[in-house]
Amino acid sequence: MNPHIPSSFLARYYKSWFWPERYAIAQNPNTHRDICQQLTQDPNRIVRAAARDNLK
Repeated sequence: MNPHIPSSFLARYYKSWFWPERYAIAQNPNTHRDICQQLTQDPNRIVRAAARDNLK
């Protein structure tokens, strides 16, 4: 959830098996919009909500 993590690192792990990692990526301000858009379709509702909030 560190805002200084490079977006390339976030892009590498947004398909993690672990929802807490996807959640952290979904709410990170450095996550590209297209990745957030994909995370709005995540199986976990908490990840989906965080991605939607980040797109606002």
